[in-house]
Amino acid sequence: MDAAPGLPRRLAERFGLIAFGAYHLPLFLNNYPSLGGGGFPTGLAVSWGHVFTTPGIWLARRLFHMTGPMTMASAGDNGDVGEEFARLILGTAIAAIVAIVWTIADRRRPSGTWVEGGLRVLLRYSIALGLASYAVAKLLPQQFPPLTPMGYETRVGELTPMGLLWTFMRYSRPYSLFGGVMESVAIVLLCFRRTATLGALTTMAVMTNVALMNLAYDVQVKLYAVMLVVSAAVLVAYDTPRLVAMFVTNRAIAPARQPTLFEGRLPAALRWTLKVLLVGSVVVSSVSEFRSLTPSTADGAALSGAWGLSSFSLDRPHAKAGRRIIVDGGRLVVRLDDDSLMYCRVAGEATASSLPFVCGRDRAGRLNWTSTPTDWRLDGTFDGGALTASARRLDDRDYPLMRGGFHIIYDRR
Repeated sequence: MDAAPGLPRRLAERFGLIAFGAYHLPLFLNNYPSLGGGGFPTGLAVSWGHVFTTPGIWLARRLFHMTGPMTMASAGDNGDVGEEFARLILGTAIAAIVAIVWTIADRRRPSGTWVEGGLRVLLRYSIALGLASYAVAKLLPQQFPPLTPMGYETRVGELTPMGLLWTFMRYSRPYSLFGGVMESVAIVLLCFRRTATLGALTTMAVMTNVALMNLAYDVQVKLYAVMLVVSAAVLVAYDTPRLVAMFVTNRAIAPARQPTLFEGRLPAALRWTLKVLLVGSVVVSSVSEFRSLTPSTADGAALSGAWGLSSFSLDRPHAKAGRRIIVDGGRLVVRLDDDSLMYCRVAGEATASSLPFVCGRDRAGRLNWTSTPTDWRLDGTFDGGALTASARRLDDRDYPLMRGGFHIIYDRR
């Protein structure tokens, strides 16, 4: 029979169980995209989040002196919002108080091995469920879909830091796919006690990279990524002496002690059923919701893409000439002769050869097009003036980024 853990360990495990539970459990439904989780604006996950946002918003206003409606927090968002930082601080404070009181009250019965088992189960499945939708989004791909003409045409200096990272990830399908595969590997390993430590080590490697990218490129899920790394580090900490013995001091190690919350309480078949339902439901939810997100294909899809303008005329005083037109989903963007961008949106009813659009609030226009053997003829109106242009559709070969390709021996081209 194992000796009862010492006071510092009992205190730390009870603190960890409460603190990590206070952070991860409010985000539980956020793992289900089909329920409104993962940033989707409506659904059960958002309503579930509202239960926990009220104390977080209250504390954020006092700790961080935040004013205004705090709409991102009220929408149940799990990004880097003041409410979530405040909720983490509140959960940590409550955990410290409860752990101290609990340990003092329970000092005559110090075994409490279920606490370790409960903490391990909480961390393993919080990480696995949290990674599931991200892994599916990379594998489909939904999080980093292929670049579109708008991505080709946007200059580096016109990107936000997060936009730069997303363009980098979207360019290389093999790299983003590798990220999804490694997240999937971590999920599978964490679902089994015998491989949980390897799963935690995999999570630390994968998510440390993600957390650093989020920090370096100002992606608004820094806190969540860091908390997944910390959660995995706690799991690894249990096996740190064995890992040091194996990899550093080269000493023999005994089989690991693997306490669990449910062994002896639930039959193995029921545990397997719960495991499959829990993780599988998040995967199914993610696949179902992401598959339903199809790119916008408005009428006038024949004009979709980037167009180089060989001639451009707009019958308006002081009108700037255009160099390129980009039609991407519901957007129409014109790169003007001074290299600035004019952003417009498709508005109204489009047809097979005509596309209405609005730039700004009220500068309306319509593009009509016909094809010739060598180029396309564009004509229409914009802001009350007649517009005519000749254009050539650009393809991947017009962009050095897409011509680069992959070379094993770089000087044999």
